[in-house]
Amino acid sequence: MQNVTIPYDEKTLAMAKEIIKTPKPYTPEQLAEIPAIMAAKARYFWGNDLKDYEALSDVFTDEGPDGFWVSMGGGEKRIDIAEQIGLVQWSIGPQENVVPMHFGHNQIVKFIDDTHAQLLTRMNDRHTYEDNGEIYAGWGLYVDDMLKCKDGVWRISYVRLTYGVMENQLRCIKKMMENQGK
Repeated sequence: MQNVTIPYDEKTLAMAKEIIKTPKPYTPEQLAEIPAIMAAKARYFWGNDLKDYEALSDVFTDEGPDGFWVSMGGGEKRIDIAEQIGLVQWSIGPQENVVPMHFGHNQIVKFIDDTHAQLLTRMNDRHTYEDNGEIYAGWGLYVDDMLKCKDGVWRISYVRLTYGVMENQLRCIKKMMENQGK
Protein backbone atom coordinates (compact mmCIF):
# COMPACT_ATOMS: atom_id res chain seq x y z
CA MET A 1 0.00 0.00 0.00
CA GLN A 2 1.31 3.43 -0.91
CA ASN A 3 0.92 6.30 1.60
CA VAL A 4 0.95 9.82 0.23
CA THR A 5 1.12 12.96 2.35
CA ILE A 6 -0.50 15.94 0.67
CA PRO A 7 -0.29 19.53 1.82
CA TYR A 8 -3.74 20.85 2.71
CA ASP A 9 -5.27 23.37 0.34
CA GLU A 10 -4.08 26.67 1.83
CA LYS A 11 -7.38 28.51 1.45
CA THR A 12 -9.42 25.72 3.05
CA LEU A 13 -6.85 25.30 5.83
CA ALA A 14 -7.00 29.05 6.56
CA MET A 15 -10.79 28.83 6.79
CA ALA A 16 -10.51 25.87 9.19
CA LYS A 17 -8.05 27.77 11.38
CA GLU A 18 -10.36 30.78 11.45
CA ILE A 19 -13.26 28.59 12.56
CA ILE A 20 -11.31 27.02 15.44
CA LYS A 21 -9.67 30.22 16.70
CA THR A 22 -12.77 32.38 16.95
CA PRO A 23 -14.91 30.72 19.61
CA LYS A 24 -18.13 32.48 20.46
CA PRO A 25 -20.78 31.36 22.88
CA TYR A 26 -23.74 30.02 20.98
CA THR A 27 -27.12 31.62 21.53
CA PRO A 28 -29.99 29.33 22.54
CA GLU A 29 -31.36 29.68 19.00
CA GLN A 30 -28.02 28.60 17.50
CA LEU A 31 -27.76 25.66 19.89
CA ALA A 32 -31.15 24.51 18.63
CA GLU A 33 -29.89 24.65 14.98
CA ILE A 34 -26.58 22.80 15.46
CA PRO A 35 -28.05 19.26 15.36
CA ALA A 36 -29.77 20.01 12.03
CA ILE A 37 -26.53 21.39 10.55
CA MET A 38 -24.56 18.34 11.66
CA ALA A 39 -27.34 16.05 10.43
CA ALA A 40 -26.99 17.56 6.95
CA LYS A 41 -23.33 16.49 6.88
CA ALA A 42 -24.21 13.06 8.29
CA ARG A 43 -26.78 12.68 5.50
CA TYR A 44 -24.00 13.54 3.04
CA PHE A 45 -21.80 10.74 4.38
CA TRP A 46 -24.69 8.23 4.53
CA GLY A 47 -25.87 9.14 1.02
CA ASN A 48 -22.37 8.39 -0.28
CA ASP A 49 -21.94 5.17 1.68
CA LEU A 50 -25.36 3.75 0.83
CA LYS A 51 -25.05 4.98 -2.76
CA ASP A 52 -28.41 6.66 -2.29
CA TYR A 53 -28.05 9.39 -4.87
CA GLU A 54 -31.62 10.64 -4.45
CA ALA A 55 -31.07 11.22 -0.74
CA LEU A 56 -27.65 12.69 -1.48
CA SER A 57 -29.10 15.19 -3.95
CA ASP A 58 -31.30 16.59 -1.16
CA VAL A 59 -28.22 17.35 0.95
CA PHE A 60 -27.08 20.10 -1.46
CA THR A 61 -28.69 23.40 -2.41
CA ASP A 62 -28.26 25.98 -5.11
CA GLU A 63 -30.68 28.41 -3.41
CA GLY A 64 -27.88 30.81 -2.54
CA PRO A 65 -27.18 33.75 -4.83
CA ASP A 66 -24.00 32.11 -6.14
CA GLY A 67 -25.49 28.64 -6.68
CA PHE A 68 -23.72 25.44 -5.61
CA TRP A 69 -19.91 25.27 -5.41
CA VAL A 70 -17.26 22.62 -4.83
CA SER A 71 -13.54 22.60 -4.13
CA MET A 72 -12.13 19.09 -3.89
CA GLY A 73 -8.58 19.30 -5.12
CA GLY A 74 -9.44 20.47 -8.63
CA GLY A 75 -9.90 24.13 -7.82
CA GLU A 76 -13.06 26.00 -6.94
CA LYS A 77 -15.92 25.70 -9.35
CA ARG A 78 -19.62 26.35 -9.59
CA ILE A 79 -21.44 23.23 -10.71
CA ASP A 80 -24.99 22.04 -10.69
CA ILE A 81 -26.11 19.46 -8.17
CA ALA A 82 -26.70 16.81 -10.85
CA GLU A 83 -23.05 17.15 -11.89
CA GLN A 84 -21.96 16.74 -8.25
CA ILE A 85 -24.03 13.56 -7.97
CA GLY A 86 -22.49 12.37 -11.23
CA LEU A 87 -19.00 12.83 -9.79
CA VAL A 88 -19.96 10.77 -6.75
CA GLN A 89 -21.39 8.04 -8.99
CA TRP A 90 -18.21 8.09 -11.10
CA SER A 91 -15.98 7.58 -8.08
CA ILE A 92 -17.97 5.10 -5.96
CA GLY A 93 -20.82 3.93 -8.18
CA PRO A 94 -21.66 0.29 -8.94
CA GLN A 95 -19.09 0.08 -11.75
CA GLU A 96 -16.35 0.70 -9.19
CA ASN A 97 -17.15 -2.44 -7.17
CA VAL A 98 -16.33 -0.60 -3.95
CA VAL A 99 -17.82 -0.39 -0.48
CA PRO A 100 -17.34 3.22 0.62
CA MET A 101 -17.25 4.33 4.25
CA HIS A 102 -17.01 7.96 5.38
CA PHE A 103 -16.48 9.13 8.93
CA GLY A 104 -16.90 12.73 10.08
CA HIS A 105 -15.98 13.94 13.55
CA ASN A 106 -14.65 16.84 15.66
CA GLN A 107 -17.22 19.14 14.08
CA ILE A 108 -17.42 22.85 14.83
CA VAL A 109 -20.18 25.15 13.61
CA LYS A 110 -19.49 28.81 12.94
CA PHE A 111 -22.64 30.86 12.43
CA ILE A 112 -22.49 33.70 9.94
CA ASP A 113 -26.12 34.75 10.52
CA ASP A 114 -29.49 33.05 11.11
CA THR A 115 -29.46 31.20 7.78
CA HIS A 116 -25.74 30.85 6.97
CA ALA A 117 -23.07 28.84 8.77
CA GLN A 118 -19.79 27.07 8.13
CA LEU A 119 -19.17 23.52 9.30
CA LEU A 120 -15.65 22.24 9.93
CA THR A 121 -15.46 18.43 9.89
CA ARG A 122 -12.46 16.15 10.34
CA MET A 123 -12.87 13.31 7.85
CA ASN A 124 -11.64 9.79 7.21
CA ASP A 125 -12.83 7.76 4.26
CA ARG A 126 -12.07 4.10 3.64
CA HIS A 127 -13.16 2.28 0.50
CA THR A 128 -12.74 -1.47 0.10
CA TYR A 129 -12.90 -3.10 -3.33
CA GLU A 130 -15.15 -6.15 -3.31
CA ASP A 131 -13.18 -8.12 -5.89
CA ASN A 132 -9.82 -8.22 -4.11
CA GLY A 133 -10.08 -6.39 -0.78
CA GLU A 134 -7.80 -3.58 -1.95
CA ILE A 135 -8.25 -0.48 0.21
CA TYR A 136 -8.20 3.21 -0.50
CA ALA A 137 -8.26 5.45 2.56
CA GLY A 138 -7.92 9.16 3.11
CA TRP A 139 -7.73 11.62 5.97
CA GLY A 140 -8.54 15.28 5.64
CA LEU A 141 -11.04 17.96 6.46
CA TYR A 142 -14.15 19.61 5.10
CA VAL A 143 -15.19 23.23 5.41
CA ASP A 144 -18.76 23.41 4.16
CA ASP A 145 -20.94 26.45 3.71
CA MET A 146 -24.37 25.62 5.09
CA LEU A 147 -27.59 27.36 4.14
CA LYS A 148 -30.93 27.16 5.90
CA CYS A 149 -33.20 26.82 2.88
CA LYS A 150 -36.65 28.25 2.29
CA ASP A 151 -38.20 24.99 3.53
CA GLY A 152 -36.32 25.34 6.85
CA VAL A 153 -33.84 22.50 6.12
CA TRP A 154 -30.08 23.08 6.40
CA ARG A 155 -28.21 22.03 3.25
CA ILE A 156 -24.69 22.31 1.87
CA SER A 157 -24.17 25.17 -0.59
CA TYR A 158 -20.38 24.84 -0.87
CA VAL A 159 -18.35 21.65 -0.31
CA ARG A 160 -14.63 22.09 0.37
CA LEU A 161 -12.56 18.94 0.89
CA THR A 162 -8.82 18.84 1.36
CA TYR A 163 -6.83 15.69 2.11
CA GLY A 164 -3.71 15.46 4.25
CA VAL A 165 -2.90 11.75 3.82
CA MET A 166 -4.00 9.08 1.36
CA GLU A 167 -3.36 5.36 1.24
CA ASN A 168 -3.51 4.22 -2.35
CA GLN A 169 -5.78 5.88 -4.90
CA LEU A 170 -9.29 5.16 -6.03
CA ARG A 171 -9.18 3.05 -9.20
CA CYS A 172 -11.16 5.64 -11.15
CA ILE A 173 -8.49 8.24 -10.29
CA LYS A 174 -5.71 5.84 -11.27
CA LYS A 175 -7.44 5.20 -14.63
CA MET A 176 -7.93 8.91 -15.21
CA MET A 177 -4.25 9.60 -14.48
CA GLU A 178 -3.16 6.79 -16.81
CA ASN A 179 -5.40 8.14 -19.58
CA GLN A 180 -3.84 11.58 -19.13
CA GLY A 181 -0.37 10.03 -19.40
CA LYS A 182 0.73 10.96 -15.91
